[in-house]
Amino acid sequence: MKKIIVAFTLLSLLSCSKEEKKSSADFDMFVFSFATDAKTFSIKFTPGDTVYMKTSPVDYSYSLLSEKKRDSAYAIIKEIKFAEYDTVYTNENIVDGTSFKFYKTKNDTVNWVYVHENKTPKELYKIADKLIQLQTGQNWVPVKGKQDFGSLDYIELPNLLNTIN
Repeated sequence: MKKIIVAFTLLSLLSCSKEEKKSSADFDMFVFSFATDAKTFSIKFTPGDTVYMKTSPVDYSYSLLSEKKRDSAYAIIKEIKFAEYDTVYTNENIVDGTSFKFYKTKNDTVNWVYVHENKTPKELYKIADKLIQLQTGQNWVPVKGKQDFGSLDYIELPNLLNTIN
């Protein structure tokens, strides 16, 4: 009888063990790039808690997201329905102002949207604002070595480091 109770207890404990939470990321890499006259940066999200920032062609940093921020980032990225948007929103009459780019890879598929005009769907601006807010307050640590940020076409990063926090 003791053996049955011990076996039952062990079985109960094993079945109650904490399940490892799987990544809910629907991407291999997601890069959000943002540029104004005052600030320019690119942030790379991967299916994990580490994010990378690029503020110039040679300046890279990384930061760790809390589980809450990571889940929030995944939810924000899922809001972008690439198939519903044009790839490029530009206006040749605008030479300054805000521009941003969403760049996502999954397996061998690459999707991206670049924005630099006022006639862009408003939800893209809302998503960009959410991503900017998400990274605010992160502790960015410089990292040596080059990181892959996919295609940064259209986004010009300055040569000097500019801090965004």
